[in-house]
Amino acid sequence: MNTQYRLIRYLRPYVKILILAVVCAIFTTLCTLAIPWFLGKGLIDKVIVEKNLFLLNLVAIGILAIVAIKGLFFYLQTYSTSFIGCKVVTDMRNQIFQHLQKLSLSFYKKRRTGEIMSRAVNDTDLLQNVLMNNMMRFVLNLFLVLGVFVFIFYIDWRLSLFVLAIFPFLVLVVKRFGSRIKDFSGLVQMKIADISSILQEVIGGIEVIKSFTMEEHEVRRFQNQTTRNFRLNMKRTRIVAILPPIVEILTTLGLVAILWYGGWEVIRGELTIGEFIAFLGYIGLVVNPLNRIGRDYSQYQQALASAERIFELLDIEPEIKESPGVMKMPRIEGYIQFEDVCFSYDEKELVLENIDLDLKPGERVALVGPSGVGKTTLVSLIPRFYDPVSGKISIDKQDIRKVKLSTLREQIGIVPQETILFSGSIKDNIAYGKMEATDEEIVEVTMKANAHDFVSSLPNGYETQVGERGAKLSGGERQRIAIARAILRDPRILILDEATSAVDAEAEVLIQEALEKLMKNKTTIIIAHRLSTILGADKIVVLKRGKVEEVGSHQKLLSKGGTYAKLYKRQFGREHSGR
Repeated sequence: MNTQYRLIRYLRPYVKILILAVVCAIFTTLCTLAIPWFLGKGLIDKVIVEKNLFLLNLVAIGILAIVAIKGLFFYLQTYSTSFIGCKVVTDMRNQIFQHLQKLSLSFYKKRRTGEIMSRAVNDTDLLQNVLMNNMMRFVLNLFLVLGVFVFIFYIDWRLSLFVLAIFPFLVLVVKRFGSRIKDFSGLVQMKIADISSILQEVIGGIEVIKSFTMEEHEVRRFQNQTTRNFRLNMKRTRIVAILPPIVEILTTLGLVAILWYGGWEVIRGELTIGEFIAFLGYIGLVVNPLNRIGRDYSQYQQALASAERIFELLDIEPEIKESPGVMKMPRIEGYIQFEDVCFSYDEKELVLENIDLDLKPGERVALVGPSGVGKTTLVSLIPRFYDPVSGKISIDKQDIRKVKLSTLREQIGIVPQETILFSGSIKDNIAYGKMEATDEEIVEVTMKANAHDFVSSLPNGYETQVGERGAKLSGGERQRIAIARAILRDPRILILDEATSAVDAEAEVLIQEALEKLMKNKTTIIIAHRLSTILGADKIVVLKRGKVEEVGSHQKLLSKGGTYAKLYKRQFGREHSGR
C-alpha cells in the first residue's frame, strides 16, 4: 500500500480538526491576500490619487482589522495542526510498541535493538516534526500561491503569463530533487539505526569493554559509523541546499520580466500605478512561499522515508499466531509430550531433530549436554516462543498450537540464567506476573525465595529501586527476586535455565533452597552444565547434536557408560563414577 495513503489513514480519526485547520488556513490566506489589494487599489488609486481622507482612515482601520483576524485564524490553524501531528505520532508510537509485543522471539534474534529503537523513536520524531510544522505550512503556502494567481490574473492576465511560464520549471525542479532527498534520507535513517545499535551494545557491555581495555576500539568503531553518517548527511545536504537557490533564481528571472513588462504597460497607460503596485505586492508575497514549498517538500520526502521504515516494521507478521477458534488452556496437570519434533532457526540446519520425550506431571527432568546442542531451544518450544518445523508438542494431551497463548504461558514459569528485572521497586518486580497481588502475598513469596531478609535490610525495603535491569542488586539477589516472582505466579510447569550458574557458593545455597520450594508439585525442567545441581532429578535427558542421546536416572546413565557418564567423569573425576 502506498506510504502516503497509509499516512492519510492515520489522519481519518481527526478529520474534523483537520477541516478546521484547513478552513483557518484558507481564511489566513484570504487575509494575507487582502493586504496588497488594500495597499494598491485602495491606498494608491483611491486615496492618494483622489486625495480622499475618509478612505485613508478606512484603509488604515481595514488593514489593522485584517491583521488581527489573520492572527486569530493563524493561532487556531497552528494549534489544531500541532494537535493532529502530536496525536497521530502518539497513536503510531503506541501501535509500534503494541506490535513489538506481538512479534515472535525470532524477530528479536534477527534484529538489532538499536535499529528497532531508531524506527520507534528517531523516525517517528522526524515524522512528527513534519506533521506539526511542515504539513499545514505547506498547505498554507499552496493556498497562498493559488490565491495570488487568481488575483494577478484578475489584475492583468498578460503580465501573469510571465509568472505562469516559470511555474512548470519550479515544479519539475522540486519533484526531481525531492526524490533524491527521499532516497538519501532513507540511507541516513538506516545509518542512525546502526549508530543506535552500537551505542546500545556499548552501554550494555561496558564492563566487558573496560575489562578487555577495548575502549579505543569501540571509540573507533563508533566514529566510523558517525563519519559514514556525516558523509551521507552532507550528500543529502548538498541536494537540500541547492534546491532553494535554484527556486530563487527561477523566481527572480520571472520577477525581472514582470518589472520590465509591467513598467512598460504603466508607461503605455494600460495599467494603473496602484494595480502595478498591487501586482508587485502579490509577486513579492508569493516568492517566499514558493521557496518554502520547495523546502517543505524536501522535508516531506525525508518524512516519507521515515514513514516507509515505520510501516515496514508494522508490516512484519508474528511467526507465532493463534489459530481461529482456539480454546483456553485448562488448569495444567503437567504432562508434556514431544512427538517427533524437529526445529530450525533458519530453515536450513536442524537444531533439534526427531525429539520424542514424555515428561510426567510433577516430574523433575534435567537436560544436559554440551553447549549448543539445543537445550534452551527445546524448553523454548513449550511456551511457544517458537514453533517446531515438524512434529507436535502437547500438554495434558492438548496440542499447544490449539490453545490460547496467554492461558498457556500464564501457567509456565521460567527462571533464566540471566535474570531480567525492570526499572522500579523490588515490590513492582515481584508482582510483575500478578499485578493484583497483596503486600502479604508478596512478603510470603519473598520469604519462600529466601529474599525477605536482604530486602528488609535495605533502607527502603520493598520500595527500594532496583535500577536499570536490576543493576543495584547482586546476581544472587536478582535471582532470588526472580524466584519470588515465579512463586507468586504459581506455575504448573517450571523451567530453570542454569538458574545458579552465575552466583557464588553462599548465594547458590540460598537459591537452591528457594528452588526446592518452587519446584514442589510442579513439572520441572532443569538445564544445567554443573551436574551436581541435577543429581536428584527423576529423569535426565542427554542431548547430542540436536538429538536425544540418552534418557534415564543418574545411576542408570552412569552404569551405561555413555555420554552422560563421560560428562560426569569429566566434571567429578573417575573416583566418583560409582555413585
